[in-house]
Amino acid sequence: MCENKIVESSGNLVEQVTKFELMLNDLGLPSENIIASVDERENIMKMLPQLMNSIPENQKRDATYLSRFVAGAAIGLFDASLNYIWNEVVISLRKKIIYFGIDTFFDNAVADKVRDQYKNEDDLPGVKDKTMLETLRKLEWISDVVYLKLCHILDMRNQIGASHPNSYDINSFELLGWLQICVKEVINDSPSSSAVHIKEILERIKKTTYPLDDITIETIGKGVEKFSSVMSSTLLRALFGIYIVESTSGEARGNVLKLSKEIWKYCKDDIKYDIGEKKLFFRNNLQKDKENLTYKFLGYCDGLPYLSLTERSLEISSLCDDLQAAHNGWDNYYYEPPIARKIMEYISRPSDIPNDRERKLIKTFLECRIGREVYYCQGVSQGAVEYYDSLFKILTEEQIIIALTEIKYQMESIFSGNSVRAKNTRKIIDIFSRDDISDRLKEILGYIVEFDNKGIIHKVYKDQGFKDLSNGILKFD
Repeated sequence: MCENKIVESSGNLVEQVTKFELMLNDLGLPSENIIASVDERENIMKMLPQLMNSIPENQKRDATYLSRFVAGAAIGLFDASLNYIWNEVVISLRKKIIYFGIDTFFDNAVADKVRDQYKNEDDLPGVKDKTMLETLRKLEWISDVVYLKLCHILDMRNQIGASHPNSYDINSFELLGWLQICVKEVINDSPSSSAVHIKEILERIKKTTYPLDDITIETIGKGVEKFSSVMSSTLLRALFGIYIVESTSGEARGNVLKLSKEIWKYCKDDIKYDIGEKKLFFRNNLQKDKENLTYKFLGYCDGLPYLSLTERSLEISSLCDDLQAAHNGWDNYYYEPPIARKIMEYISRPSDIPNDRERKLIKTFLECRIGREVYYCQGVSQGAVEYYDSLFKILTEEQIIIALTEIKYQMESIFSGNSVRAKNTRKIIDIFSRDDISDRLKEILGYIVEFDNKGIIHKVYKDQGFKDLSNGILKFD
């Protein structure tokens, strides 16, 4: 810019910037496309007062990056101003994180294997900006629309801001638009009512020194029922985090359990599986106390089916061994029910049964349900019957076929169609006879029923007609 423009300009700002460009020339440095034009800078200066006046005084007081934004815009260094406004956004978002719960944020933002390295606000810079935005959206601490807007600004900051070499010129309208988004959507943003409610719940739980009564738990649950599923999951995850922390008091843990069970029903499966996987993680990392607390948390919330497949497989296999031993031991009528009940805590639907334990589980339950050849209690532990039958009622067609295959081996030790064990077998067949199975399987089950009606159910697997009917369906060793 030449000297006569300094003289013709009526604004001190323009004169100052012109001298700045002259200084660059005097130093032998490039001066072209370094700063924005006078018109571009004037556009910014006209809009700044209105935007800045919309920010509460208490928030402006420490907003040093906003001051730097204004300085950069006044000089015409728009790429630097973009950097500064983004820094102010990051500071505001970190304040939001601290307000809502930094532990909850870290639980969602960082991997389990490094989670113990993130403890307080000093560790927030260790989370990348994009990860921070993704986590805030996941927790619904910012909306999907705000997330997309901020991602765009972050991308522009990385691509055309002063943080990286580039040759792009930012115009005043672009910069003003980004500034307006950051001020309106972040700096001036107020927490949603549900987020504030969650914060209040968590603070109350942490400080409780007495058990919360059922009415209070139910009242909180009715409030959570109105939350989005994401916010409900956010609360559940935060409660779980409080529960497994070593410093949490016994009273607080008890209240967390009661409240978590109430909230559990309002949460989607993904958060439940996330918590279930924590047990295996703590086990692999030799964190026995946290592993045990996770197991207790899931058990109290009826969440054992959400354990990882490996965990469920190991637990179910071990319990089947215990049930088999109890069935074959003294006083089996008394020892079978608690083990059978524990097994069914892991299973609420067919998919909860691990494939590698499918046959073992079905075989064990069949043997116990068919029972012993004694008339007392029809040879079966009456306290365990409901658990055995509850499994049989949810089996898929493929699993029923596995059961029918195992029944063949039970039949080999039944010598009369009128025996106790034969009658118990018929009860199982009746459970399998449902409307939602294939016609061929209905035909196979009907064939067994016909033999039972004749009093010879124990001979059905030896019948040639039955063999022909079930050929290709039932597979025997």
